[in-house]
Amino acid sequence: MKALVYHGPGKKSWEEKAKPLIKEPTDAIVNILKTTICGTDLHILKGDVPAVTDGRIIGHEGVGIMMKQEIRYPILKKEIMF
Repeated sequence: MKALVYHGPGKKSWEEKAKPLIKEPTDAIVNILKTTICGTDLHILKGDVPAVTDGRIIGHEGVGIMMKQEIRYPILKKEIMF
């Protein structure tokens, strides 16, 4: 899968990353259909957030379809937005 990766102020790249795996009982795998970055991500890309270091994947606002989950949550639907 492709990911936008931060490499320092003003430095970013599209990189191939391994598909995620279920590690914890509360994990879920979501096939992301659309995603975007937010204002915080823009500050990270400018270098305004020193806690974020080289290699961080940027972008956390997405819409997708839940493909796999370990625990069944009755309130979650297959199509979710986070």
